[in-house]
Amino acid sequence: MRPLSPSHILHLVILLALVSYASAFPVQNALENNKATAWFQKEYDNYFRPSIDDGTPPVIYGVSVSPAALKTGDPRSEINALVHDPSGIEMVYAEIGNRMNLMLDLDRDGTFTGYCGSNLPAGIYNVTIIAIDKFGNAAKEESKKITIRDPRDLNGNGIEDSLEEQKAKDLKVIVLHEDSLKGNLTGIPATPEKSFKVLPGSAMTVSSDSLEEIARTDGVRGVYTDQKLTVLSIKEGSSRSNPPPSIIDDPRKSGGPIGKGVTVALIDTGADADHEALSGKIVAFQDFVNNQTKPYDDNGHGTHCASLIAGELGMGVAPGAELVVIKVMDRDGACYLSDALKALDWVLENRDRYGIKIISFSVGGEGPSDGASLLDEACDRMVEEGLVMCVAAGNSGPAPSSIVMPGGAEKVITVGAVDRNGLIFEQSSRGPTLTGEIKPDLVTLGVDVPSALAGSRNGLSSVSGTSMAVPQVSGASAVLLEMDPDLKPADVKRLLLKTADELGPEGKDNLYGYGALNLTRALRSIKAPKEELYPPDLVDVRLSRDEASEGEPVMVEARVSGEIRSLITNIIGPDRNLEIPMDDLDGNGVYSARWETSFWTAGDYQIAVDLEGGFGERESKSLPFRLLKRD
Repeated sequence: MRPLSPSHILHLVILLALVSYASAFPVQNALENNKATAWFQKEYDNYFRPSIDDGTPPVIYGVSVSPAALKTGDPRSEINALVHDPSGIEMVYAEIGNRMNLMLDLDRDGTFTGYCGSNLPAGIYNVTIIAIDKFGNAAKEESKKITIRDPRDLNGNGIEDSLEEQKAKDLKVIVLHEDSLKGNLTGIPATPEKSFKVLPGSAMTVSSDSLEEIARTDGVRGVYTDQKLTVLSIKEGSSRSNPPPSIIDDPRKSGGPIGKGVTVALIDTGADADHEALSGKIVAFQDFVNNQTKPYDDNGHGTHCASLIAGELGMGVAPGAELVVIKVMDRDGACYLSDALKALDWVLENRDRYGIKIISFSVGGEGPSDGASLLDEACDRMVEEGLVMCVAAGNSGPAPSSIVMPGGAEKVITVGAVDRNGLIFEQSSRGPTLTGEIKPDLVTLGVDVPSALAGSRNGLSSVSGTSMAVPQVSGASAVLLEMDPDLKPADVKRLLLKTADELGPEGKDNLYGYGALNLTRALRSIKAPKEELYPPDLVDVRLSRDEASEGEPVMVEARVSGEIRSLITNIIGPDRNLEIPMDDLDGNGVYSARWETSFWTAGDYQIAVDLEGGFGERESKSLPFRLLKRD
């Protein structure tokens, strides 16, 4: 490199001063600030860049991926590659499963390093290293692969590992398969007993020696155990007509709206419609256990929960709400995963008929989940369909990572239990989840909670467990939706969590989540919202150019406000797509991404920026783009 003369130094000082001046502008001018920074970078690069293009692409060698196999929840893999080019390297990245993973040479020794997380769907992926030099000459290398394993199926044969250990003629399984196979499973040596829409698949009873044949059938995604589920209450004691005062907000005493005009679906053991607290509250009843038409409850758990949602006599959080009761749990408070999936299907089919907005689901696995379950996936799908989904954290505490399915689902509201002094219920399940997510989301009263006693006209019983906390959050959601019917599930979740009373360390934690439900504060926030409660907003998206020739880079910039989880640029092309993570390197609310167009096909594209908020909010903006053939 040639030595710097005084005039050169002065030139650089002026450039730095201009960038410093631009950075002093307020956030609303952030896009212009970024342009000033980009201009400085261009000038700086041009000054030090060699003046002659040798026309030769970089050399990529010594590629390694370690470890070469991951299962969901594992730490990330490290990707290394040696890259050399005399003119200097502009950018190196790895494409894995249509995702871009940036690689950096932090030690400036020619070794570029990047990472691949374990959150890709199970499968085997090519690792494509792409390097671009300072003149836009590009090279790619595709010698390595990475395997992502389903933690339920570590050998990758399409059969849940726990099933392979069993030798029996009557195994209850769930076969996930393509929609096209539904009703036409002639290649499978078993007859479907139930079929599902929320997760395309079927429940069947099969012999263990037929598992491999089923898994090999075209269109079959996997064979999984039809797991046992149970109600999540612990004990029953004598009722207290005058329970001691609570130091945390009791959602049943918030005053104001009562959930009028909102329907909550309760998936449970049924409900006793003859109890005075539930008189006239149940507008529909579906029985998947005994096929009865009149509401009943042969266990008692559902009646207790139903009254906490919408019960009169001071029992319910939302006494103005209506209930749709789906009985899937038997008299022992148990059912199978397939029963729960069938119930979720029924809700989707009947949501418009009954105006269902919320699902209260105090049911879960018998023990801590060892990974994302089919039920987690199904419950997240319900939220994506526009339903608020309140589920229990479980009663498998006090050990860490004891959340039961579907409490680990990302988009649901996972609820733990505390007593009236704000102390965590000892058996309330704790996070984190297998993938490191903080759970539960929040807590509320769940110890010695009085509510309606099934089989009595007006009797009460006190029950403990996260089962008792869930219906109160469901009722609180109904109250919010009466106040503002346009709230989406992510809005309800954000309002409830951000207005919760802090009980543990500052911020969310794996014991209390965001804290204790405070419906009074949540209602006030709707009337006079504060800035921190606003949903995130994708304000503006801009491209550095509307068209480019193959090999020319394109910068994407997006101005964003509010709390976000991720911002992704999606390149949607005629023959492939690519996700590029966006970063706000200078903290000014403007996120950027760089798309290197080498090795892409000329044609018309859509460049979409997809925002995911901190509570599941989603927003997207897209712009057209044309890639031209290089002359």
